Amino acid sequence: MSEPRELHSTVICVQEGKILFVRKEAPVWSLPGGKLEPGEQPLEAARRELREETSLTLRNARHLGHHAYAMEEHYLYRMPVERSEVPRASGEIVECRWFTPVELVHVTVKPTNLDLLKRAGQIC
Repeated sequence: MSEPRELHSTVICVQEGKILFVRKEAPVWSLPGGKLEPGEQPLEAARRELREETSLTLRNARHLGHHAYAMEEHYLYRMPVERSEVPRASGEIVECRWFTPVELVHVTVKPTNLDLLKRAGQIC
């Protein structure tokens, strides 16, 4: 019997055509988000993870769908971020940075996140 997939909530934060990414110690960038805690709903997890990783508050988020991969499933949300809102790395996150879609080809991004961005129509 196969292992159950990990459930994740992932948030695409967009500001003036740029997408917010976070980085832990490793040089790999990822979208804000993470695993659902037992009994937690996907939207609650998205709100919690976004706050924990970036200090941003989830608002005006649109659910973009549910995507399953071999080892994990993602509940995907998209949220516009006002220019006055400044993400701050917190907890295990060492850096938050905005990237244009073109800039993403020059950095290492978690492959699942690239696929989620493609499915959401954020990158080609």
